[in-house]
Amino acid sequence: MQKKTYFQTMYRRRDPIKETLLAFFLGLSSYPRMLIETLIRRDMGERYFSFSGAMTLAIVLGFIPLFLMKGLERLYGGITTFQFLGTYMSWYLYLAVFVYMAIQRRDEIKHLPGVFDFARFSLSTGLIHPWFRSLEWQGRRFDVRTIETVLEPGVFFFSGMILWFSGQPIGFILVVSSIFYSFSYRAAYHAGDNYIMDKIDERICNEELVNTFVDDKDDAQARGFHFYGRRPADPDARRLVAEMFMQEDESVEVM
Repeated sequence: MQKKTYFQTMYRRRDPIKETLLAFFLGLSSYPRMLIETLIRRDMGERYFSFSGAMTLAIVLGFIPLFLMKGLERLYGGITTFQFLGTYMSWYLYLAVFVYMAIQRRDEIKHLPGVFDFARFSLSTGLIHPWFRSLEWQGRRFDVRTIETVLEPGVFFFSGMILWFSGQPIGFILVVSSIFYSFSYRAAYHAGDNYIMDKIDERICNEELVNTFVDDKDDAQARGFHFYGRRPADPDARRLVAEMFMQEDESVEVM
């Protein structure tokens, strides 16, 4: 039976709407992110990039205009080849570039060090394109977090908007993909931030628990930490209980 530490019982205010939205974008981001990352990232992990998934995505997207064309024919009574190409030429050009880059990504993975030799992280999201790392604002280069959540999706978002307003349906796909791209990375960073803060708070909790429980220090002296609960009146009894808090064994077997 797992013993519950005091830190785990501490109250934490949550934003359920924000967390639900981030989880939604992260959970459905696989294919939208693939449409972008395949073009701008290289050396992705073999368990992160799926060539079969990329080909499946390309095939599905390749058939979508054909189904839409059938609908337009019923709606307008017919559509010429010229009209179809004028609308979907950019769509198929993008898919052609996507398939070509997917083949490049597959070949890169084949030449990377083996993951079973501890030489490669198999879930690597790949290397950021040098162009993004070269960008500067007010004499300072952007950090990885800004690149992944703003710059990379931003390029495809604005490009997609231009194409969309120009009557090119591929623009809508790029806009949606860029939104999922941005928010899915924001969700990943949000989870990472909370993980780090949990570890820091757990460390502070462990360090200040004895001070607040035994010595009755106030919040200002204990880095904002406060112990909720009654304390034994006898100082020796407090120290005995505090020693129990600090026991390293966090599990106990129930007979």
